[in-house]
Amino acid sequence: MDQRQIQDIVLSAKNGSQQAYRSLVAEFGSSLLGYFYRNTGKIDDAEDLVQEVFVRVVKGLKRYSEQEKFHIWLFRIAHNLLIDYWRKHKMKLESEISNEEQNSFSQNIASDEIDPVLVLSNRERYDELQQALEKLPANQKEVLLMRYFSGLSFDEISQINGTPIGTSLARAHRGLDKLKSILQKGKDIDNEAE
Repeated sequence: MDQRQIQDIVLSAKNGSQQAYRSLVAEFGSSLLGYFYRNTGKIDDAEDLVQEVFVRVVKGLKRYSEQEKFHIWLFRIAHNLLIDYWRKHKMKLESEISNEEQNSFSQNIASDEIDPVLVLSNRERYDELQQALEKLPANQKEVLLMRYFSGLSFDEISQINGTPIGTSLARAHRGLDKLKSILQKGKDIDNEAE
């Protein structure tokens, strides 16, 4: 959906259209869910945070200025909620897989259509990446997730975080360097064990 269409939907939502609100949820819900899940490691918390974002959108849409891109305003709300979440949970992140994911994972392995070795290999790589991301400082992790998993530009990330673009670029660069280092150390340990 292009920026003009989004602005039209936002205007309709401001005027009370329930269908417009549903369209905003459909357009941005999965992106927000991924953002929150990768930052919290918990699907239930991520779903709750997405709901809270849209509750705040409903309450605050009258104050939204069309001069700002909607998705930047939306992710600023998400960013602030995430900061509150981290404060509340004191940055204690868990990497265990939810029951829902375990059931889905088991069903995928049991399926004749899917190669279980490939499924396990992909799951292990995902878990390694998730664990490595959790070792990064929060500000670096968040910039990487916004950029590479939510597809935001560095300019948009800077606007959301209220920081200069150079700060976002530096955090991404440092975060990528640390992430590579963490993942390389894991590979080195695995190679030594063989």
